[in-house]
Amino acid sequence: MRLTIREGRPGDRKAVLGLMREFEDYLTAIDPVAAAADPFPEQDIVKAAGLAFARDPVCAALIAEADGRPVGYLAYHFGLWEIYPALFVAGLFVTARARKRGVGRALMAEAQRLAAARGATRIAWMVWRKNAPAIGFYEQLGAESYDANLQMVWQVANPRRERPRKATPAKRKRKP
Repeated sequence: MRLTIREGRPGDRKAVLGLMREFEDYLTAIDPVAAAADPFPEQDIVKAAGLAFARDPVCAALIAEADGRPVGYLAYHFGLWEIYPALFVAGLFVTARARKRGVGRALMAEAQRLAAARGATRIAWMVWRKNAPAIGFYEQLGAESYDANLQMVWQVANPRRERPRKATPAKRKRKP
C-alpha cells in the first residue's frame, strides 16, 4: 500500500462525505441504542463534509490516500487550549479496510507537524468513551486523557429557524 497524506481540496468533498457516513456507521455499531437516541441527521453530515471546503472554511482537512484512493481524513482547526496555542482535531476516521496499516498514525503525525509549524504546543481532541479501539490507538500514540475539565455544549439558535423575542420596554413606575 502506497500511503499519501495531503491537504484536502474542494474536489475531496464527495469522498469526505462518504467517509463521514462510514464513520457514522462505525459509531452506530459500537452502541446502536445510543446512536438511535441521538442520530446524526443526513443534512448535518452533508453540511459538515463541506466545512473545510467552503468559501469561509471553519476547519481544514487532511486526506489519507492509499494507492490514490481516499481511506481516511483528519479535520482540524487552530485555536487556544487554556493558554496554549493548539491544533484541535475535529474528526479523525480511517476506513475499515485501511485500519491497522499506519493510516491513523500518519494522519496524526501530519497534524503534529502542522501544529509545530504554527507554534502550537498542544493537540487536543475528544473521543467517545465507548470507542475503545480509538482510545487504545490514541494511548499507543502517547496521548493521555484529560478528565479535569467537563465538556460543555451550548446550542446556538439559528436565526432563520427561531425568531428572537421582541424586547419589551420596561414600564416606569410613577411616583405618587
